[in-house]
Amino acid sequence: MISIPGKRKLPIWRAGKAALTGLGSVCLYVLILLTFADVVSRNMFNTPIPGALEVTEYWLMVPMVFVGIWWAGVSHEHVRVSMLTEVLGRNALKLADGIVAVLSILILLKMAWLGFHVAFESMTDGEYAGAYKIAIWPVRFVTAVGFLSFALVIAQHLYVVLSGASPDADEPMESPEAL
Repeated sequence: MISIPGKRKLPIWRAGKAALTGLGSVCLYVLILLTFADVVSRNMFNTPIPGALEVTEYWLMVPMVFVGIWWAGVSHEHVRVSMLTEVLGRNALKLADGIVAVLSILILLKMAWLGFHVAFESMTDGEYAGAYKIAIWPVRFVTAVGFLSFALVIAQHLYVVLSGASPDADEPMESPEAL
């Protein structure tokens, strides 16, 4: 897990982590229960649960995806292709990590900005989906917050890299058996 060397986790960091993991967990359990109930309803009564697809598509999957992206960033488990960077020295690797982090943060902040813009437009229009008019504008804010939270995770990683810690110090070594 990415951490600031010699520093304790801030209470706001712990609260944010707990809120996002709680949101992802609740969405996963509701998704399982809703899907199970929909399958049983279809097979036993030949009637699907009204709006189950829209609820799954907008209200459950979106938060799960963005919490998953955030969680992978926090636990430093995103796929990292090291084919080009494995030949770099320590300083060149720090520079490459810094450049990639800055570019990623800028792109994610732009996506968050656009996400908030779309969310506000959707909110003012009262956007809904399906025949049952399930409101989806609140989920648009989840998308924007997801991009913003991942940008913050990368910013924290950038801080660790620039503070002198090894950029790969928190990555687990791959076992030879896995190869």
